[in-house]
Amino acid sequence: MNREVDTSKAVEIAEGIYWVGFHDESAGFHCNPYVILDGKEAVLIDPGSIPHYPLVLNKVVSVVELPRIRYIIAHHQDPDLCATIPKFEEVINRPTSVVTHTRASVLIAHYGLKSDFYAVDQKDWQLTLQSGRRLRFIFTPYLHFPGAFVTYDEKTKTLFTSDLFGALSFDWHLYAGEYYIEGMKAFHENYMPSREILAASMRKLKKLDIKLIAPQHGSLIDENILEYIEALENLECGDYMFYQD
Repeated sequence: MNREVDTSKAVEIAEGIYWVGFHDESAGFHCNPYVILDGKEAVLIDPGSIPHYPLVLNKVVSVVELPRIRYIIAHHQDPDLCATIPKFEEVINRPTSVVTHTRASVLIAHYGLKSDFYAVDQKDWQLTLQSGRRLRFIFTPYLHFPGAFVTYDEKTKTLFTSDLFGALSFDWHLYAGEYYIEGMKAFHENYMPSREILAASMRKLKKLDIKLIAPQHGSLIDENILEYIEALENLECGDYMFYQD
């Protein structure tokens, strides 16, 4: 059963973590930016696309003073995820670091960023905030680009998964419902390269104690976590290899 949530406002999805996304009723593909509040610092995750920027910005400022944002995590370089980073740089108006993989930073730089990069692959795959709170980065290569990774917040046991666990559906709810796995499979069958590559990363994620999966697309998953991981672990994907002209 889907839980009804007022998505016109920022939604607290775990202690100090907010969904600040936008429900586009005309699209079957939703983007989910997030904010982590931690003492005097804040972390903005996958801030999103240009068309949704005003809506996302309004939700962000409703939960945090912009100068508190010290880090912006960009799980990959696609515009639906990080095209608004330069806009957020302007309104934050203080030094920030863009947390990403080296391979992604080469491409993200083309958006005209002013921030320094914090390369997760050169920082022991972790980031420790001033409070001592640790964000761990798990490498998920080729899902769906070579430098892909996900972010695990040790404090709340929330896993921010970028494209992984995303779904295609016009019947969107903030929290995954009864048929979410089918939409999730449809997305991964076409966007992920192979069963072997997907399964390898799923085996890594099975070792984590996860209370909430927060993907960049689709819905939040806070129940039956292992069921969703195993659904992807066993999924045949890379369908475009079999299409013919």
